[in-house]
Amino acid sequence: MASRRLTLGPATLSVPRWEAPRILIHGITRSASPLDRDLILRFQDERFQVFLVGHFAMWFGAGVLLPMFQYIWLQRSFWFLVLGGISALHSVAIVVAIRLAAQQKYQQSIALVCIGNWIGVLVVVYVSPPTLAVMAIMALLPASFAEPYLRWQRGLVYAGMTGVCLMLAGALARFIPPNDAVRHATQWVETSFVVFGLGITGLNLMAIVWHNAAALRTSQVHLAERAVELAASRTRLSTAADQERRRIERDLHDGAQQHLVALSVLIQLARNADRDGYQPLLTEAADLVDTAIAEIRRLAHGIYPPLLLSGGLTEALPTLGAHAAIPVRLDLQNIGRYPSATEAALYYCCSEALQNAAKHGGPGTAVSITGGADGRTLRLVIADTGPGFDHATAGIGLTNMADRLSAIGGQLVIDTAPGRGTRIVATVDIPDPSALPAT
Repeated sequence: MASRRLTLGPATLSVPRWEAPRILIHGITRSASPLDRDLILRFQDERFQVFLVGHFAMWFGAGVLLPMFQYIWLQRSFWFLVLGGISALHSVAIVVAIRLAAQQKYQQSIALVCIGNWIGVLVVVYVSPPTLAVMAIMALLPASFAEPYLRWQRGLVYAGMTGVCLMLAGALARFIPPNDAVRHATQWVETSFVVFGLGITGLNLMAIVWHNAAALRTSQVHLAERAVELAASRTRLSTAADQERRRIERDLHDGAQQHLVALSVLIQLARNADRDGYQPLLTEAADLVDTAIAEIRRLAHGIYPPLLLSGGLTEALPTLGAHAAIPVRLDLQNIGRYPSATEAALYYCCSEALQNAAKHGGPGTAVSITGGADGRTLRLVIADTGPGFDHATAGIGLTNMADRLSAIGGQLVIDTAPGRGTRIVATVDIPDPSALPAT
């Protein structure tokens, strides 16, 4: 089964946000299936913007351009201007909602679209009751494509409000008599609007519901794969932890313990020595104490770097780069403090990447570490100028890096090929700052 944590290929996570909708549409048209898993999982935020653009096209086309065409060429009725004005205001609201969605303000974006949509639907039905069938489907669209981006409590509120809007629209169509503009409108205009409007809005609603259902199925498959991967990752991490414990035990036995045993012997000898003989023994014992302390500090540093504990990634990574065997350039922006598990995973990923670059890079290899946080994710990019490698030769070090990130819900993407260096992108979701403990 392919690993979703360790991706060997183009580092698409670094795609600029404004390019994502274009890549999404291109991927849908070129993919073997428009419901390809990568498209569904990677572009959930951008899909919402694409849905909003489609919603804007329907309101602007049928709500602004068509009434203006009727007003100019068929009948100069005040109600056509009302329809065009209301639809134009809602189109502007959708444009604002698209901007809010681009800033990840989905709650505000959805609220703005839904409220504007309800008002627009009721006004259109009031002016033209025969459009009830079309506008009923139009009323369902925002709630249908907004569902994956809402908490279930707010989703129920929006569903209930949509039901109320539909009942009011039905009452308006049933009890409000048609105005003069509708009674005297050309029959083919009304018929074409209802027929084509039903087809377009119905297909749009079906596509959104189908896509949401496919996303749910994809998420279920993805979760099942993740469960299998996490089980294998836990096994590897447990094995690595056992090996690390045995290494620490061996280092303690062969290093600090031997110094302490020698120290005990010297103290015993000094106790039994005469007045002229104990002073050199105590001097040697003091040296052994210093050596044992240095050995224990070395072991403790290998377990968890003190700078990482006290200063986080912004202090630990520069020290790591300064002690690397190859030149390292760092560019860290907007990086603060994060949970210790997150900081440790990213630190050791950088450490492993630097070791690999120094070991396999050859003369003249340099590394750049670029890091940044955008409010939702923390990303580190480690790029070297080495010879690169074939994907099939990925070693245990890369697997360990992927396991570390997988354990905290992160993802590792590796872009490399023989002759063009290696680029590693480690991405981790950032928790809500209010949920972090005080430091």
